Amino acid sequence: MEFDRLFTISAFEGLRLLRIVISTVPGVTIDACPDALIAHSPQATNYDLGAAMVLHSLVASDATHQNVLFYRECILAVLLLKMPAFAKLMTLGRGRFIKRIKGDDYRDIRSVFREAKLLEDPPSSDDISWWDTIQGRVRLNFDQERLARARQAEALSLASERAELVRLGIERLPVWMAIDDNTVGYDVLSYRPTPTGESNLLIEVKSTIASPLRFYITRNEWENADQVGEAYIFHVWDMEKNPAVLHVRTVEQIRPHIPLDNAKGKWKTAEIPIGA
Repeated sequence: MEFDRLFTISAFEGLRLLRIVISTVPGVTIDACPDALIAHSPQATNYDLGAAMVLHSLVASDATHQNVLFYRECILAVLLLKMPAFAKLMTLGRGRFIKRIKGDDYRDIRSVFREAKLLEDPPSSDDISWWDTIQGRVRLNFDQERLARARQAEALSLASERAELVRLGIERLPVWMAIDDNTVGYDVLSYRPTPTGESNLLIEVKSTIASPLRFYITRNEWENADQVGEAYIFHVWDMEKNPAVLHVRTVEQIRPHIPLDNAKGKWKTAEIPIGA
């Protein structure tokens, strides 16, 4: 079921009332709950009981029936299932999130948070605990998405290098180093021909969906690349394209974008533009 239908007080309240029926009517099943509820309270037809039935399997079975706390459980469940675009705003902090959802496009979303008493100022300790929980879960979800995207990019580099080695007449296969040893300082080990045989090619793989196109490099990654030099390259995959587009950069092409330390300050992460 679509997010806009699940993420409503109508669906949340419908589920809360269904759960009350389950807890008070002996032997009643979830399928029979809507009829039992309507028979007892005809005004229940004002709620989205269809969406409530879908929510039943998503919201913790032991969630309190107290409406505000129950709404919070529903918000948590739907956000983690659907992970809408606005969820990422929540990682910016409660205050910034509230400011960002003030436009007309967020009117319905804002009303849900308001009914759940999550926009109160100042927030209570329970409010803060809820926000900390959802922010941590959203960050974890986006971290998992980034990891999945990174693995996809690494697999694309492996496929690209297999084809390149065949083209070069090298009868070896590239090695997916990032899977077996995440400390070596590169993701894929490949090869290139030399006058006397073959030499290693170390490939650091990056995935990006950023616009303008860019990626991030850590100081450790750069120091590894700088130490290896010509035998180290970057595969940067634009994952917004379908199929993904590969941009290859050498150490010398990256070097002009690396910041310098100043006084006692040292850079840790740098943003590297890819350009057109």
